Amino acid sequence: MENILIIGAHYDDTELGCGGTAAKLAAQGKNVYKLTLTNNETNFGAMNIHVDADSSIFQSAKACGVLGIKEISDFEPVQCCDLFYNTDIMQRVEKVIFDLKIDTVFMHYYDDMNQDHVEASRICKTASRHCKNVLMYHSNGYILQQQLNPTVFIDISDYIQLKKNSLACYEGDHNRFNKLFDTVIERNHIWGYANKVDYVEGFLPLKMLL
Repeated sequence: MENILIIGAHYDDTELGCGGTAAKLAAQGKNVYKLTLTNNETNFGAMNIHVDADSSIFQSAKACGVLGIKEISDFEPVQCCDLFYNTDIMQRVEKVIFDLKIDTVFMHYYDDMNQDHVEASRICKTASRHCKNVLMYHSNGYILQQQLNPTVFIDISDYIQLKKNSLACYEGDHNRFNKLFDTVIERNHIWGYANKVDYVEGFLPLKMLL
């Protein structure tokens, strides 16, 4: 892994699923990039969830600074909740991969309850088909028919505070019901316990070249 691209449907997805891994790889001198596919703007009146695009962009930039990774800011995102697989956006993601000589992609798990996450996974699976390593992560905590069962784990014990600090950059309803961020950290702790370390992030590989 030398040139790594972490792709999220929304601005905080990458920190939730891969924040510790991103910080660890960046600290090792790897080129770590973040790409977000939607503008993150959310107005879900039924659950009183409201997130605006401008603050999301600002907070994402702060989070990337905390993790020491590079954000791709010239990619035109689509409206949140309107993300669908199509040739145009797939090829735009593919162009980023080729331009930056990406060898490793972290992407959303394909079986999800969030519309944007599912479509982001579809887009990335095709766009990253020529990469050496493609690994899937889980950002939110939906109950799924087929849960993510990670088989690749990255020890982030030394980087868990950076992950927490990056998530703290996101304010308001990013942290769903004031529970999402803590729940994700606890999941990292549980996976760490199973691996005899303090904290890990878990991934399901589509492919890996060792």
